[in-house]
Amino acid sequence: MKVGLALNSLLTGDSAVSTLVGSKVYPELAPEGTAMPYLVYSVVSNTPSDAKDGTPIDEAQVEIFSVANSYGNANDLADKVRAALDRKSASVSVAQGAVVVQSIHYTNEVTEVSADRGTYVSIQDYTIRIKR
Repeated sequence: MKVGLALNSLLTGDSAVSTLVGSKVYPELAPEGTAMPYLVYSVVSNTPSDAKDGTPIDEAQVEIFSVANSYGNANDLADKVRAALDRKSASVSVAQGAVVVQSIHYTNEVTEVSADRGTYVSIQDYTIRIKR
């Protein structure tokens, strides 16, 4: 899915984000035993539509999970993710060619904790518009 490829490229290409997670940005699920911190993204929905000029657009709802070993680290990573994505537009090079991101809009955030695992997760929601 193009939105996932674009997200992965934008996040791993951002120096503030990659300083914390390197290339540990995964679709849907991180491999078992992945060292924290890391990111997981999930494309919740992807709805096709047309822009006023007739250009086909996909509008995707996406969740990004910033996973860390403390509340502060999870929220610091989430802040860097937001700075890397919110209000962005870009043409992103991926293996299958270019993906044109028309816009990314931050919509919501919550933080959850798994006390038994010592894991803190900041979950951010975004709306991403991709030109097809």
